Amino acid sequence: MKKIILCVIFVLVAVYARGQEITVFQINAKWNAKNTYDLSFVKNAKIKYGWLSDQSADIKNSISAVPVIAIIDKNGKTRMQYVADLSFKIQATENEIQEIINKLNIPIRRATSN
Repeated sequence: MKKIILCVIFVLVAVYARGQEITVFQINAKWNAKNTYDLSFVKNAKIKYGWLSDQSADIKNSISAVPVIAIIDKNGKTRMQYVADLSFKIQATENEIQEIINKLNIPIRRATSN
């Protein structure tokens, strides 16, 4: 019985932790696929890709250039967005992107009164 309870607790903790990840989401257009930004270097974040044509009308209307990379925090809020320039390429460095992810992964410490 203890093993079953322990397994259930482990699964619940794993599911909760999985839902608390930073997400790096890149949207590009199929005609611009050659300029997809390689995100294979990203650590400590979930990576997702999507085609502009598969997005909702609201998202399509909000994107002015592709590709676009959004870094989304654990609460689902976009914390940083990188948009392609006139060359249809993102000019951000790997280091810049990873730094933002690292900052978002730092646990918030609450002040304690003594």
